[in-house]
Amino acid sequence: MFSRVGAYLKTAFTTRWNLLLFGGGVAAAFISGFPGIVLPLVLAGEVYYLASMLANERFRSAVEAQDAKSRRAAEALGAREAYERIRKNLPPALLKRFDQLRDHCLKLVELGGSMRGPDGSGPDKTALESLDRLLWGYLRMIWGASTLSDFLDHTDDGAIRARIADLERRLAKLPKDDTGSAQMRAALEDHLKTSQERLDNIDEARRKLDLVAAEIERLEAKIAALAESSVAKRDVTDIAQRVDEVAEGMRKTDETMRQLQLPPELEDLDEPPAMLREEA
Repeated sequence: MFSRVGAYLKTAFTTRWNLLLFGGGVAAAFISGFPGIVLPLVLAGEVYYLASMLANERFRSAVEAQDAKSRRAAEALGAREAYERIRKNLPPALLKRFDQLRDHCLKLVELGGSMRGPDGSGPDKTALESLDRLLWGYLRMIWGASTLSDFLDHTDDGAIRARIADLERRLAKLPKDDTGSAQMRAALEDHLKTSQERLDNIDEARRKLDLVAAEIERLEAKIAALAESSVAKRDVTDIAQRVDEVAEGMRKTDETMRQLQLPPELEDLDEPPAMLREEA
């Protein structure tokens, strides 16, 4: 509440005409030689102006609309930067896989435009936004899979399992009631606990990777089926409907991925980057 009031006051005060009149009034107060009389009148007028603007519903709505526009622009910029960063760091094979799926979507866009005829207004913007959201979700999934795969490639769970077995053998050989070996036992038990935690982390990463890989294959199949079905039916309405169905599935996938606590690049952004809209 207070933050919104502050935004209204800031916008009202910093308008060009208000700054000009207020600054002129303050200057006139000192030039007149009677600042003690004129300056309070200027301040009173400014307070009245600010209060009237706060009470103006149209002004408040305009400020909120401008703030929302600025937030959307910032989100779009952040999404675009994340998009470029992920593309730059994806392994070539995964980037090629993404671009192939994007080509499928571009064909859908072209098909939708052609079926509208020469008098149509071009591809359906709603369908474009849904397809962009699908591609954004897919790109984040393959980036998560790449990150998890890279982590697993740099771990050796076989060596960790061998170390755990060795530590358990060494602990079994220590006398249970020997106070002299208590320090050694504590060190070995701590080492064993740490090794087991490392193994658990690897197993969890592998479980996440399996789930993400399954979601990637599911989404690829969905979009491929969408393209093939739309070509066969030649129905723009069907394209939009099927895109919405896949988009709904993507939102459920986003929720699952958030629960898995995957890398920050997989966070759901309200405004996906324009991947198809800029081409249409």
